[in-house]
Amino acid sequence: MQNLESLFKSFETGIRSVKATKPKDYLNKIGLDYAELRIGFNSGQFHHNKSQGVKDDFEALGVLKKSDAGVRKEDLTAYTVFGRYGLIFPLLSKKNEIVNYFALRFDLDAPKEEYLNSEGIYPAYPNPLTKRLYIVPTVIDCASLMQSKALENRDAVIALHDGALLPQHLEAIKTLHELEEIIIIKR
Repeated sequence: MQNLESLFKSFETGIRSVKATKPKDYLNKIGLDYAELRIGFNSGQFHHNKSQGVKDDFEALGVLKKSDAGVRKEDLTAYTVFGRYGLIFPLLSKKNEIVNYFALRFDLDAPKEEYLNSEGIYPAYPNPLTKRLYIVPTVIDCASLMQSKALENRDAVIALHDGALLPQHLEAIKTLHELEEIIIIKR
């Protein structure tokens, strides 16, 4: 059975590929480094040459959807791929398991951001000993703040979900018993 964790490992391999020049150039343009952050690249081909069972697993995860697009052979099924040709960022559960993806499809006329579902927190649930929590509007803002090295030892940062504070954010904040300050960054 495929899961989001094993699929993300393939995306991390994808960003390191010699052929992945466009995603690396885009990351460089926005000032993010895949060597410092967990960022993958979805070329949209992870399901190619896989058995129907594996494709069914991907469909159950929501990363593939059957499509009406034409195919080169009659016995093939066309699929729409979540986050196709996009940078992929993992969102985690309380147990530090990947439960969601944020995709930044940078190669379109206008970059498009999308989530696989509404679960999880990016980059992760904050450490219970967090004293200062930053709440930022987007995953990209969050990644930028983490990479800036501006966070101190007991600081944490979480990204809102499409600008919304979801129940899992509130749940995470309630577990921070040493929290002294919340800093909300708006655009």
